[in-house]
Amino acid sequence: MEFENLLFLLEGRCDGLLFSGEYNITIEEIKSTSLPLESMDERTNPAHWAQAQCYGFMFLKEQGKDQRDLRLTYVHKISGDKKFFTRTSSLVELEDSVRGMIANFAPYARLQVEHGLKRDLSIKKLNFPFPRYRQGQRQLAGAVYKTINEGRTLFANAPTGIGKTISTIFPAVKAIREERIRKLFYLTAKTTTRQTAEEAFSLMIKKGLEIRTVTITAKAKVCFTSEGKCNKNDCEYANGYYDRINDAVLDILRKEAILDRSCIEKYARKHLVCPFEFSLDLAYAADAVICDYNYIFDPKVSLKKLFDEQKRKTILLVDEAHNLVDRGRDIFSATLEKSPFLQLKREFKEKNHSLGDISKRLNNYFIQLRKQVGSSKTMEFEEPLEELNQLVAEFIEHAENELIRAGELDLLLETFFVAQNWQRITRLYDERHFIC
Repeated sequence: MEFENLLFLLEGRCDGLLFSGEYNITIEEIKSTSLPLESMDERTNPAHWAQAQCYGFMFLKEQGKDQRDLRLTYVHKISGDKKFFTRTSSLVELEDSVRGMIANFAPYARLQVEHGLKRDLSIKKLNFPFPRYRQGQRQLAGAVYKTINEGRTLFANAPTGIGKTISTIFPAVKAIREERIRKLFYLTAKTTTRQTAEEAFSLMIKKGLEIRTVTITAKAKVCFTSEGKCNKNDCEYANGYYDRINDAVLDILRKEAILDRSCIEKYARKHLVCPFEFSLDLAYAADAVICDYNYIFDPKVSLKKLFDEQKRKTILLVDEAHNLVDRGRDIFSATLEKSPFLQLKREFKEKNHSLGDISKRLNNYFIQLRKQVGSSKTMEFEEPLEELNQLVAEFIEHAENELIRAGELDLLLETFFVAQNWQRITRLYDERHFIC
């Protein structure tokens, strides 16, 4: 679709086409929810209808039809009960809705297109930012550039002082102007090397490079409340975040190139948005992202909104990659302990029988496990613990329901996240894992 001289590609796959007779077709969008169905109405989440409207518009446009029913279906995650809402919409109405969505997105899209043109032109003109290469730098930079163009992996072992950071970032930036590469991540576990990477980009920007860099800092370090409670009741920066984030993103992208911690905090306070979530949203708009290994490799915190097509056009520069061995073990491990379930059993015995009961059964499971282990203190298991995994799944369901009903309870919330991580890792379990 063309809008103000920009061409937009609208695509997606609807959840259902429901046929009733030869000509009556309903386009269905299905959402799962933990909220009580009786509390939901047609206006609960306008974004869900917007998604259904996009599918309806695409279908009518493709089929050359004038009118269709759209159905929004909510399925309760625990009970399986369903609630339906149906609207009849014409092609004209749906096209107006879709164009309204595009109009809201267009300022960001135009900003990205204009920046991309300037960036690619500046990269073409960019020279190595120092008067001369040090010994070994040219060879390393050439090897990095060749590896990127060939879509391969390079392991480089170079002595301290050679200038590895600029020797890898510079050729990676030069590769961005090729259509195959659109983004790079510089991954590091140390503050000092993160700063070195920021300085390298800053130097190239001073030499004429038009590029946007974002540094992601750990949530605990940038949280304005210092308590890390990310809910609207405890944090004004979380309350209404999505009402303000679009203006915040446009503002910072129009005025800044190096989006480091201090810059992000400045604009986060200006627009009253969470600085950590702000940095994650900016990462999708940036050309280069400086961050910890976790944001790429950890399934709990990775940047999940990167599409597969974007991932194929992304470079990873991993500083001190030997650290990934131990870090990988931590990332793909999960731990469960008995004590939280004992406390939750006592806390919810009377006020939530289902949650109290599942906590009791988990506590009893650990007691039996302790008896089985005996004096040896440790035991290795060759197969997944299916009974435990089923108990954990039940606990997650009841805990989520209680959290929705009663709000964020510290111990329950913490145990809920621990249980979710256990479930997430057990789904990955294969011959590379063991349980002890």
